[in-house]
Amino acid sequence: MVKKENLAQMMSILGIMKVTLIIVLGTYILISSRFDYLPKYFRPIFAILIIAYGVYRLVSVVIKLKNKAV
Repeated sequence: MVKKENLAQMMSILGIMKVTLIIVLGTYILISSRFDYLPKYFRPIFAILIIAYGVYRLVSVVIKLKNKAV
């Protein structure tokens, strides 16, 4: 059976991986030429929203990790 501490640590690692993936995806959409078919104004707005969501998730994961450490 999996201990609660191990499960919590695994969920923290998955949260950090998810944040990294979201920020990388937003950056990729912003700088890649694969999305040239989208309107010029839509691509940067969409990418910045994705990056902002990634930063929000990063802050929430860091707050959770600090609360666990206390």
